[in-house]
Amino acid sequence: MLLGASNLTLAFPLVVARLRVALPAPLEILAAIGHGRSYGRTSRMLARELPGITECGLWRALDRTQDPGTNGATCALLTDFGNDIVYGAEVDTIAGWIETALERLARHGARCALVRMPLRTLERVSPLRFWVARGILYPSHPIAFARVRERARALDARIVELARAHGAALVEQREEWYGVDPVHIRRRRRDAAWAEILAPLETGRAQPARGLERAALGSLLPERRRFLGRDEVHAQPAVELLDGTTISVY
Repeated sequence: MLLGASNLTLAFPLVVARLRVALPAPLEILAAIGHGRSYGRTSRMLARELPGITECGLWRALDRTQDPGTNGATCALLTDFGNDIVYGAEVDTIAGWIETALERLARHGARCALVRMPLRTLERVSPLRFWVARGILYPSHPIAFARVRERARALDARIVELARAHGAALVEQREEWYGVDPVHIRRRRRDAAWAEILAPLETGRAQPARGLERAALGSLLPERRRFLGRDEVHAQPAVELLDGTTISVY
């Protein structure tokens, strides 16, 4: 189970490659990802709209594919919580969406890891740099930088509480993973960053993805989206890899 937004989307082939080597194959990967993704509301990026992660078909797929109580058979990564802060959601609301996901995963005995907010990166970002990044990434969501930092600190504290309450692993984000862009992990830091992020879920040693499969993972379409004003439905799994691993995107 892979839940997240831009960072997870950009690193998706790398993440899949690591998990295929680190966990017993074949895997059934259910992913709710996408640039600008929200955990609890419909999000729009250019001409594409996606449902909130807690509202998408991933949960129906999980209920169909695995019986509750099979402890250890499911592992889940939850990351990229910052979009909802910029969208104006209250911290309690975002924490509620995260807790809803954790409660659903708990019914399947899932081993979970939560990625904390990149607070050190936010603390060193200048107001001008934030204004430029917000204008590029979130042009229709004007929110004050001070408010973003305040809510990020509060949400991070709630993430720590939720991890402890649900027995989930916590992953710290390193300041050196980020550069001029305060939102996305730098390309040359992705290998090291995702090695740490996925470590709580792994049982082996990951290796790079093969070229053809890496290319195939860059164009997967989700089960449901709205594109150019039209609703689209795409059959899942979106792809089956050579080792029998299937990937479904929601």
